[in-house]
Parts: sequence; C-alpha cells; structure tokens
Amino acid sequence: MSEHSSEISTEDLLGAVEASWDFQLPKEYRQFLLNMSAENFKGKLFSFYDSNDGSCIGDFFTLRKGIRNFFVDYRDMQKRIPSNFIPIASDVYGNRILLAVKNPDRGKIFFWDHELEADDGEVPDYSNLTLIAPDFQTFLNSLRPEEDED
Repeated sequence: MSEHSSEISTEDLLGAVEASWDFQLPKEYRQFLLNMSAENFKGKLFSFYDSNDGSCIGDFFTLRKGIRNFFVDYRDMQKRIPSNFIPIASDVYGNRILLAVKNPDRGKIFFWDHELEADDGEVPDYSNLTLIAPDFQTFLNSLRPEEDED
C-alpha cells in the first residue's frame, strides 16, 4: 500500500462534487479544469455573443488551493448567481464568467455583471447576464490577446 493511497484523485474529487451539487460539468470544461494552465489566459480579451462589447479575463478559477479556487468561488457566489450556473473565471473588474451546468442553457457561457446583480433578498435571475458563447470550447477559441494601444 503506497503512502499516498488515502489521497483522493482530482478526478474523484470532481466526481464527488458533481454528485453533491447535483450536476455534471460539460466534458470540455471538466478536461480544462483538470489540465489547465490558467496563467495562459490572464489578460485575454473576449466579446459578448453577437457584439463588439466585452471584457478581459482576470483569472480562471483552478482546483489549486488559494484565492482563485473553483470551490471557494462557487461557495461565495452561490446565492448571488442563478442556481443553474457556476463561476469559472472573473474579468479584471470583478465580474464573473459563468458556465450553465443545468438546463435550459447547459453548456453556455455568460457574463455576470456585478453592478447589476439582484439586491439582497431577491432571487438572482438573468437580468444581469449577457451571453458570451454557446459552449466552453467556442469561448476558449474566441479569447484573443490584448491589442497594443501604441
């Protein structure tokens, strides 16, 4: 028996979390979360779906312990976002990039504007959400470097 045999694998941890939270992560995002290098995306620009408006990635949430931990951010945001979403990243202004993990929008990526969020006591809805991409891979493929302003 190895000295690490009691450690839970990251894959098993995600499986337990999905069962506990009663949803399955879309396959592409699950793979990204397990294998990502979040630093490669910091500062990348994205646009809203069918729009020239958008923002800039601040941080993708990771499985590593620390300030940008996937589990910690979900716990902190759970009452502030609609129940069929999880936060997967933030922009440079503290807004969130959300992934729909349940129907009716499962797999879609949305921008959550913190300045327009529901007041305390109100149920969060879609009024402060803007569609970014129809799926996670399309979102990743749409990220682009910040343009030089010289």
